[in-house]
Amino acid sequence: MYGVSNWLPTMMRGAGYELGSSLSFVIVINLGGIVGMLVAGRFSDRYGAPLVATIWFAATAVGVYLLGIHLPLALTYVVVFLTGLFPFSAQAMIYAAVAGGSGADNRATAVGWVSGIGRFGAVFGPWLGGRLVASKAEGWGFTAFAAAVLATVFVSLTGLRSPQRTPGRTAPQQVSTTTG
Repeated sequence: MYGVSNWLPTMMRGAGYELGSSLSFVIVINLGGIVGMLVAGRFSDRYGAPLVATIWFAATAVGVYLLGIHLPLALTYVVVFLTGLFPFSAQAMIYAAVAGGSGADNRATAVGWVSGIGRFGAVFGPWLGGRLVASKAEGWGFTAFAAAVLATVFVSLTGLRSPQRTPGRTAPQQVSTTTG
Protein backbone atom coordinates (compact mmCIF):
# COMPACT_ATOMS: atom_id res chain seq x y z
CA MET A 1 0.00 0.00 0.00
CA TYR A 2 2.70 2.45 1.00
CA GLY A 3 4.98 1.60 -1.87
CA VAL A 4 2.24 2.25 -4.41
CA SER A 5 1.07 5.48 -2.83
CA ASN A 6 4.62 6.84 -2.40
CA TRP A 7 5.94 5.94 -5.84
CA LEU A 8 2.78 6.13 -7.95
CA PRO A 9 3.61 9.44 -9.72
CA THR A 10 7.15 8.31 -10.56
CA MET A 11 6.03 4.89 -11.77
CA MET A 12 3.23 6.42 -13.85
CA ARG A 13 5.69 8.86 -15.42
CA GLY A 14 7.85 5.83 -16.24
CA ALA A 15 4.78 4.23 -17.84
CA GLY A 16 4.47 7.20 -20.19
CA TYR A 17 1.93 9.49 -18.49
CA GLU A 18 2.41 13.27 -18.25
CA LEU A 19 3.57 14.80 -14.97
CA GLY A 20 0.22 16.52 -14.31
CA SER A 21 -1.73 13.29 -14.73
CA SER A 22 0.80 11.36 -12.70
CA LEU A 23 0.37 13.76 -9.78
CA SER A 24 -3.43 13.70 -10.13
CA PHE A 25 -3.35 9.93 -9.79
CA VAL A 26 -2.26 10.33 -6.15
CA ILE A 27 -5.41 12.31 -5.40
CA VAL A 28 -7.60 9.84 -7.26
CA ILE A 29 -6.11 6.77 -5.55
CA ASN A 30 -6.72 8.36 -2.15
CA LEU A 31 -10.31 9.30 -3.07
CA GLY A 32 -10.78 5.65 -3.96
CA GLY A 33 -9.38 4.79 -0.53
CA ILE A 34 -11.98 6.97 1.19
CA VAL A 35 -14.84 5.34 -0.72
CA GLY A 36 -13.26 1.93 -0.17
CA MET A 37 -13.30 2.30 3.62
CA LEU A 38 -17.02 3.08 3.58
CA VAL A 39 -17.87 0.25 1.20
CA ALA A 40 -15.62 -2.37 2.82
CA GLY A 41 -17.02 -1.64 6.26
CA ARG A 42 -20.57 -2.23 5.10
CA PHE A 43 -19.63 -5.37 3.18
CA SER A 44 -17.65 -6.69 6.15
CA ASP A 45 -20.60 -6.23 8.46
CA ARG A 46 -22.69 -8.28 6.07
CA TYR A 47 -20.24 -10.94 4.79
CA GLY A 48 -17.40 -10.92 7.31
CA ALA A 49 -14.06 -9.15 7.31
CA PRO A 50 -11.96 -12.19 6.28
CA LEU A 51 -13.96 -12.77 3.11
CA VAL A 52 -14.02 -9.08 2.19
CA ALA A 53 -10.29 -8.71 2.88
CA THR A 54 -9.55 -11.74 0.69
CA ILE A 55 -11.58 -10.41 -2.23
CA TRP A 56 -10.24 -6.88 -1.76
CA PHE A 57 -6.60 -8.04 -1.77
CA ALA A 58 -7.21 -10.04 -4.95
CA ALA A 59 -8.75 -6.94 -6.57
CA THR A 60 -5.77 -4.91 -5.34
CA ALA A 61 -3.34 -7.26 -7.07
CA VAL A 62 -5.26 -7.00 -10.34
CA GLY A 63 -5.57 -3.21 -10.08
CA VAL A 64 -1.91 -2.60 -9.30
CA TYR A 65 -0.88 -4.89 -12.14
CA LEU A 66 -3.19 -3.01 -14.54
CA LEU A 67 -1.54 0.27 -13.56
CA GLY A 68 1.57 -0.95 -15.34
CA ILE A 69 -0.30 -1.17 -18.64
CA HIS A 70 -0.54 2.10 -20.56
CA LEU A 71 -4.28 2.61 -21.04
CA PRO A 72 -6.25 5.59 -22.35
CA LEU A 73 -6.14 8.38 -19.76
CA ALA A 74 -9.85 8.24 -18.80
CA LEU A 75 -9.67 4.47 -18.25
CA THR A 76 -6.46 4.88 -16.27
CA TYR A 77 -8.24 7.26 -13.87
CA VAL A 78 -10.95 4.61 -13.35
CA VAL A 79 -8.33 1.92 -12.71
CA VAL A 80 -6.46 4.20 -10.30
CA PHE A 81 -9.68 4.99 -8.40
CA LEU A 82 -10.65 1.31 -8.15
CA THR A 83 -7.11 0.38 -7.19
CA GLY A 84 -7.32 2.93 -4.37
CA LEU A 85 -10.71 1.60 -3.32
CA PHE A 86 -9.32 -1.82 -2.51
CA PRO A 87 -5.88 -1.79 -0.83
CA PHE A 88 -6.41 0.77 1.91
CA SER A 89 -9.70 -0.77 3.02
CA ALA A 90 -8.34 -4.32 2.71
CA GLN A 91 -5.62 -3.32 5.10
CA ALA A 92 -8.22 -2.03 7.57
CA MET A 93 -10.29 -5.20 7.19
CA ILE A 94 -7.29 -7.24 8.31
CA TYR A 95 -7.55 -5.61 11.73
CA ALA A 96 -11.26 -6.46 11.86
CA ALA A 97 -10.62 -10.03 10.70
CA VAL A 98 -7.88 -10.61 13.25
CA ALA A 99 -9.89 -9.05 16.08
CA GLY A 100 -12.95 -11.11 15.16
CA GLY A 101 -10.95 -14.30 14.71
CA SER A 102 -9.10 -14.07 18.02
CA GLY A 103 -10.31 -15.07 21.42
CA ALA A 104 -10.71 -12.44 24.11
CA ASP A 105 -7.59 -13.73 25.87
CA ASN A 106 -5.26 -12.92 22.96
CA ARG A 107 -7.09 -10.37 20.80
CA ALA A 108 -4.87 -7.40 21.69
CA THR A 109 -1.71 -9.43 21.07
CA ALA A 110 -2.99 -10.64 17.70
CA VAL A 111 -3.92 -7.13 16.54
CA GLY A 112 -0.55 -5.85 17.80
CA TRP A 113 1.32 -8.46 15.76
CA VAL A 114 -0.67 -7.63 12.64
CA SER A 115 0.01 -3.94 13.16
CA GLY A 116 3.73 -4.62 13.60
CA ILE A 117 3.88 -6.66 10.40
CA GLY A 118 2.06 -3.80 8.66
CA ARG A 119 4.72 -1.36 9.84
CA PHE A 120 7.32 -3.57 8.19
CA GLY A 121 5.42 -3.20 4.92
CA ALA A 122 5.21 0.56 5.45
CA VAL A 123 9.02 0.65 5.43
CA PHE A 124 9.74 -2.09 2.90
CA GLY A 125 7.28 -0.93 0.20
CA PRO A 126 8.70 2.58 -0.22
CA TRP A 127 12.25 1.20 0.01
CA LEU A 128 11.52 -1.34 -2.74
CA GLY A 129 9.92 1.35 -4.90
CA GLY A 130 12.98 3.55 -4.42
CA ARG A 131 15.34 0.73 -5.37
CA LEU A 132 13.33 0.03 -8.53
CA VAL A 133 13.25 3.70 -9.51
CA ALA A 134 16.98 4.08 -8.81
CA SER A 135 17.73 1.13 -11.08
CA LYS A 136 15.46 2.54 -13.83
CA ALA A 137 13.05 -0.38 -13.44
CA GLU A 138 9.89 1.57 -12.54
CA GLY A 139 7.75 -0.74 -14.66
CA TRP A 140 8.62 -3.64 -12.38
CA GLY A 141 7.17 -1.69 -9.46
CA PHE A 142 3.65 -2.51 -10.55
CA THR A 143 4.48 -6.20 -10.79
CA ALA A 144 6.25 -6.17 -7.42
CA PHE A 145 3.42 -4.32 -5.71
CA ALA A 146 0.88 -6.68 -7.26
CA ALA A 147 2.27 -9.14 -4.71
CA ALA A 148 -0.89 -8.26 -2.79
CA VAL A 149 -1.96 -11.57 -4.24
CA LEU A 150 0.12 -13.12 -1.42
CA ALA A 151 -2.07 -11.34 1.10
CA THR A 152 -5.07 -12.87 -0.67
CA VAL A 153 -3.65 -16.34 -0.15
CA PHE A 154 -2.68 -15.76 3.49
CA VAL A 155 -6.00 -14.22 4.48
CA SER A 156 -7.98 -16.91 2.71
CA LEU A 157 -5.97 -19.65 4.44
CA THR A 158 -6.01 -18.18 7.93
CA GLY A 159 -8.81 -15.64 8.05
CA LEU A 160 -11.69 -18.03 7.63
CA ARG A 161 -11.13 -20.04 10.80
CA SER A 162 -13.05 -19.56 14.02
CA PRO A 163 -11.56 -17.97 17.16
CA GLN A 164 -9.11 -20.20 18.96
CA ARG A 165 -8.62 -20.33 22.70
CA THR A 166 -5.15 -20.64 24.14
CA PRO A 167 -4.89 -24.02 25.92
CA GLY A 168 -4.80 -23.74 29.69
CA ARG A 169 -6.09 -20.17 29.82
CA THR A 170 -9.45 -19.02 30.92
CA ALA A 171 -11.31 -15.99 29.71
CA PRO A 172 -10.43 -12.77 31.51
CA GLN A 173 -12.83 -11.65 34.19
CA GLN A 174 -15.14 -8.73 33.46
CA VAL A 175 -14.06 -5.65 35.37
CA SER A 176 -16.87 -3.70 36.94
CA THR A 177 -16.65 0.08 36.99
CA THR A 178 -19.52 0.59 39.37
CA THR A 179 -18.95 1.12 43.04
CA GLY A 180 -21.25 -0.31 45.55
